[in-house]
Amino acid sequence: MNFWDSFIIMFLVAFLNVVLYIIFKRYLYGKPDAGMKFLTMNIGKDVFWLITSLIIIDKTRENFLFMIICFVIGSFLIYLSIIKLINKS
Repeated sequence: MNFWDSFIIMFLVAFLNVVLYIIFKRYLYGKPDAGMKFLTMNIGKDVFWLITSLIIIDKTRENFLFMIICFVIGSFLIYLSIIKLINKS
């Protein structure tokens, strides 16, 4: 995998997570069922990211492993920040 492909994949996961966090903080935080609405939006974001990433990269085992690692790290970070935010309230 070349550098630009991996950079685009990492940038997309980071950018989409930041956008989702901002949307959650502005519009959903403190509302009823905020966690479920976040999960619904996050699944849509993950599907979009997965399809975009699969279009960009070559279909090899190493690239797929890289995508899995990016997905796990990105998901862990977004869930950690949202759960901390929900637990504060």
